[in-house]
Amino acid sequence: METARLIVDLDALVANYRRFCPCANGQCGAVVKADAYGLGAGPVVDALLAEGCRDFFVATLDEGLALRRRAADGRIYVLAGPLDDADANAMAQARLVPVLNDAAQVERWRTRGPAAVHIDTGMNRLGFSADAIEPETFIGIDVCLVMSHLANADEPSDPANARQQARFEAAKTLFPKVRTSFGNSAGALSGTVSGMPRPGIALYGGNPFAVQPNPMRPVATLEARVVALRDAADGEPVGYSGTYKTYGDTRIAVLGIGYADGVPRQISNRAEVSCNGEFLPVIGRVSMDLMQIDATAAEGLAVGDWMELFGSSVGIDDFAVWAGTISYEILTGIGNRVRRCYVGR
Repeated sequence: METARLIVDLDALVANYRRFCPCANGQCGAVVKADAYGLGAGPVVDALLAEGCRDFFVATLDEGLALRRRAADGRIYVLAGPLDDADANAMAQARLVPVLNDAAQVERWRTRGPAAVHIDTGMNRLGFSADAIEPETFIGIDVCLVMSHLANADEPSDPANARQQARFEAAKTLFPKVRTSFGNSAGALSGTVSGMPRPGIALYGGNPFAVQPNPMRPVATLEARVVALRDAADGEPVGYSGTYKTYGDTRIAVLGIGYADGVPRQISNRAEVSCNGEFLPVIGRVSMDLMQIDATAAEGLAVGDWMELFGSSVGIDDFAVWAGTISYEILTGIGNRVRRCYVGR
């Protein structure tokens, strides 16, 4: 009996994707690195391909090779670029498009095929400095895309966004008639767009903004099954180290999911789950395979029933706040023991 599942709504995913298409006259990329943020790159890419997406961004060579088997004609950009000659050979053979981040990567790739150029406009992470880039560096490179990345897009009013865009607009003039990509999820939705947007977290239902309401449809629902029910008297300890003690007679539901499945231990005694319209508190410490819920208010609950940790009732960003992190880390941290189930499309 499976005890945990992640339900992925592909119709909601596509609806979120469509929100970005008007930003670039219908041309929109998709960031599908980290196994499509933990949701499963195969079914996610299939749904986006059917919707007309042809530009996909992954982090590593291995991700690109796996995706090429799924998207034979897609343009697959590898954000890390070729880290050595073996990488460059493999990328060329698989028709992947490396994102070139420095002069050494340019030398490895010269004359091999199309490439993207990453310009650092303020992230100070990867890419050529916007103030020092020289067109001569790219002689012999078929530059098909010029891109940069926003560091503060989740706060649209931050003046760093305008500074980055100004630097990008100046630098991209060195590559006339080449496609550009600047807007990530929050950047594109807030109007900071130059060329093809490449949404990531927003596709998967996470809030791309730090303080604004989430404009996206929920895509992922994490559920866990009740594997045991027990009754505890007033003042009984629950879980490791007894960090929680019951208040009055308590019905405890034990769920078959834990931190080995990607449920952060930090939600212990903080989070709530949803069960048939009732919000029930997490009690005691989350352990490797199990967690406890105060199910006293859940009438008719039985072993085998499902509870929602996040989804349409409990927002993923609320869940992330309880865990002291962000929705990106929650989604990408969901373990392999949790079965992915796909609905829609």
